[in-house]
Order: sequence, then C-alpha cells, then structure tokens
Amino acid sequence: MRIGLLHDSILPPKNYGGIERIVMALAEEYKNLGHEVTIISRQGSNIVNFNKSELPPDYKKLHPNKWLPKNLDFLHLHQHLPFTPEIPFLATSHGNGHPNELYWKNTNFLSQSHAKNHNAKFFIYNGLNPEKFPFVEEKEDYVVFLAKASWRIKNLKTCINFAKDLGVRLEVIGGKGIDTKFVKYHGMINESQGKLEILSKARALIYPTNWDEPCAVAPLEALACGTPVITSSNGCMSELVREGTGIICKNYNDLLDSWHKISEIKPKNCRRSVEDFFSLKRMAKDYLSLINQIIQKGELDHQPKYNFKPESVIPIFKPTLKNRLQFFLTKKI
Repeated sequence: MRIGLLHDSILPPKNYGGIERIVMALAEEYKNLGHEVTIISRQGSNIVNFNKSELPPDYKKLHPNKWLPKNLDFLHLHQHLPFTPEIPFLATSHGNGHPNELYWKNTNFLSQSHAKNHNAKFFIYNGLNPEKFPFVEEKEDYVVFLAKASWRIKNLKTCINFAKDLGVRLEVIGGKGIDTKFVKYHGMINESQGKLEILSKARALIYPTNWDEPCAVAPLEALACGTPVITSSNGCMSELVREGTGIICKNYNDLLDSWHKISEIKPKNCRRSVEDFFSLKRMAKDYLSLINQIIQKGELDHQPKYNFKPESVIPIFKPTLKNRLQFFLTKKI
C-alpha cells in the first residue's frame, strides 16, 4: 500500500516533538511491513529513506487535491485539514479539542480516556521501539522531569517543590533555568546529548501532569528504559502506568510518599510493559488494521464530538496558601 503521512512540522524533530516522533516511527514501521511511505511535511524537513512531499505555504486555503501526491492509496493525517480529502484517510487526533471543534468520522484518538472525552469509539495507544532505549536495572538516586518545561500543565513547579522537600536531585530535560542545590537544567537535549543516559539511570520519571493527557510519550520512553513513573491520575496516565510500573498520585502527599515506595518497582516490569503493550510494532499493526477497515467499509462507525468535563482533572500541587490562592484565582499552578 502507498501510504502518505502528513504533519505540518519539520521532520524529523531535532529535540522535543512528541507528535513528530510518532509520525517518524510510524513511517519506519510501515516501511518495515512492506508499505511505500511518503512523508508530507513542512519545508526544511530532512527526509531520507522515504518519499517526501513539501506542504505549500498556503495549503490550508487549498483543497488537498491541489497539493497531495497523486499516487497515494491512503492518507494518514496527524492534524485536521479545512477540506476533506477525497482519497481514503484516517485523522489521528493528538490533542484535546474545544467545544466547537468538528471531527470527521474517520478520526481516532490515543487512549480510552481521550476517546471518552470526544464521545468516540476508536483509539490507538502511542508506541515506540524499545530497542532504541537503553535498559538500565541499577538506578541512581535522582528523579528526572522530561517535558516542555514552559507548559505549566506539565507541572515543573510541583516537581521542584518535591525535590526540595525531600532533598532529592531533580534533573530537568526540556527547559532552561538557574541550577540550584537540588535542581539541574539540561535544556532541550536529544539522545546524542545525553537525554537517554539521564532518563535510564533515574530512580523515576516524575510526571505530575495537570491536564487530561491524551497519550504522553515521555512516560513510555522512561518505561522503555526500565525507569518507573510517578504521575497524576489525569487523562491516560492510569492506562499507561500499569500496575507494577509506577505510582499514581492523587495529591501532593501521595507524591511525596511515592519516593519511599518507588524502589519497590522492578525495572524489568517497566520495560516489559512497553514491549507487550506500547511497542511501535503494536501501534503500527493497530493503525493498519484501522486503515484496512476504512478501505473496506468507508467511514468509521462513530461520530466524535467534544465531550470533555474540566472537573475530571485533579490538579496536584504543594498546598501552600500562595498556591491555593493562585489556583483558586487562575485554575493554574
């Protein structure tokens, strides 16, 4: 099958880029399974080993017939388009929508909770190739934060409080700041700059996300390295962090208590969870099954629409008077 993968970004990503990494991983596995892959991305992409097509600057004003490669059998979108493609397609939704957002029937989501938030039936978990992640069984006594630190929903502030209150070293990947006794910033580093070495040796990934996470990639990367995950219960997290692979926290006290329990988690169970449930091979096969269903039957049997209830998010933060007041006034930490 000749499959087009589309995302409006520069591919492959140099550093941060959860969606971008998923697109490139799918391209790799689709090709390994015998399909011809064309990557449709932004000008400046460095595509090798695949067919490539650049998005025109004004593509959102044009019908896809004007700029899509002509020889595709199927289009796998990783964003929405203003016009409906005329060839068979699947649109993977990577984010949380808004009340007025419209979805094609041929849209899938990333986890059970993500699908529920959009009144949808079809979801496919993200996956990665565990062979690309070093497994380290003997851990060191520090935790790592891995996310775009400028996104307040990723909750770096609470992670810093955690480190200070427990006297634990926190290694921050995904942002810059001033190093302190307990916090060291590494910026937006990639694998060649030491990201996986830091992640694989950590006692845990600390990921107390304060939003309805669709299907986070960073926790899967940690688990592939044998690194347990300390996280909130929001969104997909209880689906990704299966029993024996981390600790789900409901509040700040749970977060503090997790540090004294995390050494009980066996790194081999974390790695096995990715191999069994969140591998690239599983993700690609699930997508191909859905793609074949669309080719054979047409539109998927559901009609997604925004169905998110904000009160479902349980925020985690240190309950100081200042933080309580801030959250009461802004609903943010």
